[in-house]
Amino acid sequence: MRKLILGLTFLMVLALMLAACGGEAPAAAPVDSGAADTAAADTAAVDPNAPTPEPTPVVSAFGQCDDPMVLMHGLTGADGAVFADMLQQYAEANPEACFEAQGIPWDLFFQKYPTSVMAGSPPDMVIFHAAEVNQFTAEGLMQPMEDWYTTTGIGKDQFNEALMEQITVDGQTMAVPFDNHGWILWYNTALMEAAGLDPNVVPTNAEEFTAAAIAATTDVNGKHPNEEGFDPNNVEVWGMYPTWFRYTIPSTLWQYGGGVISADGTEALLDSPESIAAIQYWHDLIHKHHVAPVPVAGTISSHDLYRNSRLVFMWEGTWTGGLMRDNPDIAAVTKTAFLNSLAPDGKQAVKFDSHVFSIPVGVDDAGKAQAYDMAKFLLENGVYWGNAGQVPALKSVQESPEMANFPYSAMAAEQFNAIGRTDFAHPAFIEIQTAYEAAVSAALTGPAEGVEQALKDGDAVIQAILDRP
Repeated sequence: MRKLILGLTFLMVLALMLAACGGEAPAAAPVDSGAADTAAADTAAVDPNAPTPEPTPVVSAFGQCDDPMVLMHGLTGADGAVFADMLQQYAEANPEACFEAQGIPWDLFFQKYPTSVMAGSPPDMVIFHAAEVNQFTAEGLMQPMEDWYTTTGIGKDQFNEALMEQITVDGQTMAVPFDNHGWILWYNTALMEAAGLDPNVVPTNAEEFTAAAIAATTDVNGKHPNEEGFDPNNVEVWGMYPTWFRYTIPSTLWQYGGGVISADGTEALLDSPESIAAIQYWHDLIHKHHVAPVPVAGTISSHDLYRNSRLVFMWEGTWTGGLMRDNPDIAAVTKTAFLNSLAPDGKQAVKFDSHVFSIPVGVDDAGKAQAYDMAKFLLENGVYWGNAGQVPALKSVQESPEMANFPYSAMAAEQFNAIGRTDFAHPAFIEIQTAYEAAVSAALTGPAEGVEQALKDGDAVIQAILDRP
């Protein structure tokens, strides 16, 4: 009964999250139209009055048997076709394998996964995100995967250390990472040169970046924000873009020494001086310097701006490699780098996440054995996952010569291992995430004097969640 109540609570929280992402909040955070993994947050970029289409699962069967192993995942975006190829490769290498893959859009996935476990008919393996592991463990949805590491001979040291800490709950490693994905800096060298900037030099702190973004931003008449007559309502080239809050905001908060909650999960940090300074900097970029668009629903996406040479500096996901592949003219003038610092002291930090393999509670030994074998195969052949713009999770694969075919992913792997940080782990992760995104949205769309109050209000909501018995 307790697990049923927890599962229903999760679904209620998820409903609140989807509502907030769908435009019910005071203002919706911008999202990345090209991301493989925007989940239900993509609804923030569409007409909130339009009818919502029914998500359609994509089911693929491999082999014939009475009881196929079932894999449930949410990889239905641009990465879905690449993942389907990898499953086909597994089937060809293992002709005796019999399995069914269910690709389900993330919003529907987060409903079907808990309810299937509660009903006693779970899939044999699921793929979701490392950030959700702590909450799903608390919901009673996952079983530990410690024995995967011992039976496969793939050590935990083959994975990013911060990531392994995130998916370990009460001393038990609950999942196996499939990839690393998150923000890197993409920038248009041609636009930098046109602005009189050195395309080989990336700004290293807040002051340098503000100056570079002002130099790079022009209105339809070619005027810069620091010139008389500049029209902020008709900007032709933007210096920067807020992109998806879910990655942009934690990265910036950490660069400033702030955060959402403390490491021990007892204290909300959204109204700390450091966090307020971080969000104030973004507010200044948008409203004072006019180098980034206001983050409201319907704003043109970062990918659309970038592919049309209307955005100079872009904080975007590793999956943006797909955009480059489809737009070779833009790729030719694009460079990537570690995420640049927006902090006064130049401190670097970047958020990354991971798709992870997990075994639900209730899976029998036969299903678990084939799931373990499949996960091992997909990991060891992870170079191919670079076609989806993702970074293979295994360090041995990251360091393989074949990664030279995916320079963006190779650079991202180096960055995540050097300065990457994972999101906070908490049993109420999704509820806290929804609260901080709403608070930041209110802060960045309101007046400058309202930034601190918006964050204090959000902090109070988060602290109340943390204080629950």
